Amino acid sequence: MSTTTASPGARDSAVEPRPSVMQRYVLPALERYGLVILLVLLFLVFATLWDRPATFRSTDNIRSVVGTYSVPAILALAAIIPLVCGQFDLTVGPVAGLTAIATAGAVTKEGSPMWLAIVIALALGLVVGVVNGYLVAYMKVNAFITTLGVSSLIAGFVTLYSKGSTILIDNTGLTNLGSLNWIGIPRLVFIVLVVAALTYYLLEHTPFGRYLHSVGSNATAARLVGLNVERLTFLAFVLSALLASIAGVLLLARNGSADQQLGGLGLTLPALAAAFLGATCIRPGQFNVLGTLVAVLFVAFSLSGLNLNGASDWVTDVFTGATLVIAVAISTTVARHRASSG
Repeated sequence: MSTTTASPGARDSAVEPRPSVMQRYVLPALERYGLVILLVLLFLVFATLWDRPATFRSTDNIRSVVGTYSVPAILALAAIIPLVCGQFDLTVGPVAGLTAIATAGAVTKEGSPMWLAIVIALALGLVVGVVNGYLVAYMKVNAFITTLGVSSLIAGFVTLYSKGSTILIDNTGLTNLGSLNWIGIPRLVFIVLVVAALTYYLLEHTPFGRYLHSVGSNATAARLVGLNVERLTFLAFVLSALLASIAGVLLLARNGSADQQLGGLGLTLPALAAAFLGATCIRPGQFNVLGTLVAVLFVAFSLSGLNLNGASDWVTDVFTGATLVIAVAISTTVARHRASSG
């Protein structure tokens, strides 16, 4: 009597069920584009239901929202560069406030031409990035503590320089950049798109960007394969400060004035919330430019809808804080799941 024995491979293929359409297509699509779908649904709800839907969906409101949140979008892009390599930068908001008030002060108090004022402001921002990068990368000081302390230092210097007053600028070239439109779209939006495209190319299509991702994934392994982890971390903070400095100049262009309250956590927390929320879509579990832009729009239109419907002032802070906590929890969970399954 002969006995036929199935091979292990045949037995395994017989036991393992084929993934369903839901598992192969629907769930991955929801994971990648869930926030996009949520953004569309949110917009439809505010545009058709609740109070003042016509105002919410009006061209003027949409133009105002995307123009107002252009600066937070650049700050969110600034925040993801250190995050990609596993570091926090809490100075993106304070640096923006510093460069805004430095530009305004150089023009108004010192009589400098606008181009020189902007150069001085960007140089100040880069100094902050160099200090952050050196302390974190080479002195091995914790990034959270370093940038939190530097944020406090910036706040003190800004208060000392401004003496608590608001500095107004009278420069139509800069203010027109922040307030006028091109082909019906705020000019700042075009700047955001350029910055986003450059950041995307840097992080996704250059060796430098791939090295940053490697450091963020496993700094020890990156060092073993010959990457200069310290230099990469240092440059990440410098680039973050550069983008935050540009955002500060644009913030001045948008507001036409600067004061000691302009930067700080009021700009940092929304930027971090967008960065972490963006890591839940497009490329779940990874900080990415496209996801960050979607997250900025989600936060922007959420707050716009709530404000138009008479939400109290405290709702903005609660929404931003809750978004940050939930986004961090989701992005961390997704990253851990992908690491264990990969």
